[in-house]
Amino acid sequence: HAHAVRAPLRADRAGRDDDDGGGDGSGGGVDSLDGALLRAADALAESSAPSARVVQRQDVRRLAAVLSLLLRPLGAVEGLLGPSGRPTPAAAATPLGTLRRLVAAADDATFCWLLDGVLSELSSSARPCASTSTTPSSFPAGAAAAAKTPPEAATEAAAEAEGVASRLHAALLCAALLCAASSPLHLARLSASAPRLLAQLCEVAVSPPQRLSPLRSPRTSAASAASDVSRRLAVQALTALLTNGQLRFELIDAAAFLRAAGAPCAHVSLRSPPATLPSAATFGAAYFLLLALLRQRGALVHTAAPLYFSAVRGMLFALGWADATASSTAAASSASAATSAAAPPALEGRAPAREPMGLDCARHARRLLEETAAHKRSLVRYGAYALSDVVALLRYRPLGAAAQAELMPGVYSLIGMCTQVELQELHANSDPVGKRILADLLEGYQTSHKYRG
Repeated sequence: HAHAVRAPLRADRAGRDDDDGGGDGSGGGVDSLDGALLRAADALAESSAPSARVVQRQDVRRLAAVLSLLLRPLGAVEGLLGPSGRPTPAAAATPLGTLRRLVAAADDATFCWLLDGVLSELSSSARPCASTSTTPSSFPAGAAAAAKTPPEAATEAAAEAEGVASRLHAALLCAALLCAASSPLHLARLSASAPRLLAQLCEVAVSPPQRLSPLRSPRTSAASAASDVSRRLAVQALTALLTNGQLRFELIDAAAFLRAAGAPCAHVSLRSPPATLPSAATFGAAYFLLLALLRQRGALVHTAAPLYFSAVRGMLFALGWADATASSTAAASSASAATSAAAPPALEGRAPAREPMGLDCARHARRLLEETAAHKRSLVRYGAYALSDVVALLRYRPLGAAAQAELMPGVYSLIGMCTQVELQELHANSDPVGKRILADLLEGYQTSHKYRG
């Protein structure tokens, strides 16, 4: 990874040599960096004397800083973190995998230094920048800002927003690594900082896109994409924290986890099209956090059941819009392919297109509803509310055949969770259209899902 920072160091070294009237051409700046990296690697592998540990600690911190810098462009890369929020095998050959090994071998002081740095970075990155104000603040800086042309100001805003977003993404990736700590000494530090870390990650997950980036129209799509990546990484880091079996959480922590899990889809309504939809990766990250809550920390869900079902409602409504978007895109692609000429031979062997987002989301929603039904004893009173959301989805945003086929087993599990009291209550409070949809669902449940011993 030292080669990734060779060019700026070489340019900086050349500039200093020119200012000094020439240099020896030995490239001492680059050699010193390589030497520091090699010494850090040797210290990690061989150092055991107390005096050597001090040198090792300094070199490890320098190496961690370099790796954190190299993490900045990796935030938007999907697949580096798995469902549990931990690095996947694909991340082993990346700076994230190297930093993971470095964190695992770090001593208590170095781990604490990394944790404090990540918390500080999360706090500063998620805070709105003062430079995003459109009013000149002071002279002469304010006058210089006012004298800039709109294109120059927009370019500077875009560059600043990209830098803030990339730093936040690197901090979130580091947080995911630290949340998965398993060493007893590391766990003691992590447990002490867990409430603060939980609050910071929740703040990033629930923050609106405008707080994460100062970009405005016509670059709103770039701001939305950066915000989506930030939410995904924050939710994945929370999943790593939640699934760390050595940590204990209080019941009052349920609200933070559930608010973060529901944030990507909290703004979605069936009545009007949402300004943005979460990506498939962000939708999947929220699903895995909710699934981990049900399977590993069920008491947290039982304590804050309304927040949990609010998150499920948002995911169901987002599923309706995602499936509609995927269907319209597929129809447009088919029409374009029908009117275009045959593809050139060089394109005929390309990989198949990615599966529509709506189908992926439908699978996640089905599994989530099935897992919810497994908690019938604690959540039975809320089954009618979740079923009413399904009825509203099928009424206002009917799914395509493939997505509905994926979702129906989960809906039938939800019906099986409800007692006759909940079903009668839902029927009594529905209008004629809702009653007809509910009757169709009950008929399908009776014929194809209900167990008859």
